[in-house]
Amino acid sequence: MNIQAFYKLIVLGMALVLLSLCQVSAQGGKSSVGRKDVETDFYFTEGMKFYILGKYDTALENFEKAADIKTKNAGIQYKIATCHFKLKQLGKAENHAQSALKFDENNKYHYELLAEIYKAQFKYKAATKVYKKLMNNIKGAASYNYHLAELHLLQKDYDEAIEAYETLEKSFGLSEDVIYAKQKIYLQQGKFNKAIEEGKKLVSFAPEETRYVVALAELLVTNNKLNEALPLLEEIEKQKKDTDPRVYLLLASIYKSKGEEAKAINQLKRAFADPEINGDEKVKLLVQYAQQGDKIKVSNELVLLAKTVVEMHPEQAQANTIYADMLAVQGKKKEALKYYIKAARKDNSVLQVWTQVLVLESDLNMMDSLVVHSEEALETFPNYALFWLYNGTALLSTNQFEEASGALEEGKRLSFNNKDLLNEFNARLGDAYNGLKQYEKSFGYYEEVLKQNANHAYTLNNYSYFLALRKQNLDKAKKMAARLVKNNPNDATYLDTYGWVLYVAKDYKNAQKYLEKSLEKSPEGTTYEHYGDVLFKLGNTAKAIEQWQKAKELGGTSQFIDKKIADKKLYE
Repeated sequence: MNIQAFYKLIVLGMALVLLSLCQVSAQGGKSSVGRKDVETDFYFTEGMKFYILGKYDTALENFEKAADIKTKNAGIQYKIATCHFKLKQLGKAENHAQSALKFDENNKYHYELLAEIYKAQFKYKAATKVYKKLMNNIKGAASYNYHLAELHLLQKDYDEAIEAYETLEKSFGLSEDVIYAKQKIYLQQGKFNKAIEEGKKLVSFAPEETRYVVALAELLVTNNKLNEALPLLEEIEKQKKDTDPRVYLLLASIYKSKGEEAKAINQLKRAFADPEINGDEKVKLLVQYAQQGDKIKVSNELVLLAKTVVEMHPEQAQANTIYADMLAVQGKKKEALKYYIKAARKDNSVLQVWTQVLVLESDLNMMDSLVVHSEEALETFPNYALFWLYNGTALLSTNQFEEASGALEEGKRLSFNNKDLLNEFNARLGDAYNGLKQYEKSFGYYEEVLKQNANHAYTLNNYSYFLALRKQNLDKAKKMAARLVKNNPNDATYLDTYGWVLYVAKDYKNAQKYLEKSLEKSPEGTTYEHYGDVLFKLGNTAKAIEQWQKAKELGGTSQFIDKKIADKKLYE
């Protein structure tokens, strides 16, 4: 016999078994005789064959032919209803399921089918009535209280759901699933004490089951009943069995709430070293311990714990972020940047992380990296103006003036309702167009800033410096640089700018004074070179050469520095 023939025999056998079951249901156990019965059997058998093969349309046609012959057969009506249900023809399914139940109220499957059809149509009240009728009419049907409880929950009839679950308990005894279901309802109702009572039932029933004790402790902690939870958890610890990792987390939370930081940290160490606790839970704890208001509290132990989480769960973006936050608070900017970048690689959708990356790269003067990462940030946040500012500033610093002007113009377009940000874009656009040698346009942007804020330090510095470089409108340049230094008397860069403007204006004595002040604040190569130029003009060549040599050692000098030193002459 081949496989296909064998399969056909199986299908036919199953059909005949189902047929006999339906016939018993419809006729009270009497065997059928006569022509009509034979025709009914034929169509029903054909219907079952196609039903088993999943061809519900064809099955339905045959069942309906059988129903035309026997109009009040419960089994046939049941199969017609089932086919309509499978075909998602819910209205027709409902009608035939009702007929099946009408013709035979002693078959639990007829109730089940009708209830499922009602549920599929969101007719929860009707489904509830069906299950209640089932339990009244069929002996030993108490287990259907579980379905009844679910229906009450769908209707938010919480008290009725509890009643159904309690009926289940009376019939079958305590059940973990039922108790957890009741707890969930009590918590939704805000009846925390009732939920805790349910947890205690489980613990009393099976005190050796650690997970029941932990679940109860978790509930107690959640509802701030720390003194009740603590002895339960400490007892588990004393037993030194395979401790549920949640015990460490709960104890840490309790000890922290009680102000026992050393004990809390010790539990955290154990929790964070446990591979069974997932990264998300560890991160939640890190946040809880690290955040205090708007500030981050950082201890060496906490930093080590954060590092442990990152090493065990390197894919966890938030863990990398928190560790980076802690490093940043400790002033470890380069190391913090490394972990912020990792966090951004794992999840590029967090604006604050990208902001930290760009801020740190700007602070560390990592302009090539800033170009790359600001572009990546803009792929996700193209309408965030601040990222265009970082991008434009980085492009300026790498002398990509054309690209910088485009980025800055785009950012300016997005900043129309933020005057302070608009000033920053205009100031840097002044730089970009100066780099493109479009000087009038450049100075126009600077003037726009100063109209809004006459003391805008960045603009006063660059505008006065570029005017001095071009030896243009030196009186204006001196006034701006003087205002800049008056407002920022301790800024070495601004003191250097004022000294340089005075040098170009041939006020060498005053230039010397401000450059010396700048060097006291911060010895920079550029400032030493400027200082050497001033000393040369004042006739002190030997000392000028000394300053040029210091400038060369520090870097950041003009292209003439070697010639100045070699020829002992000033080149500009």
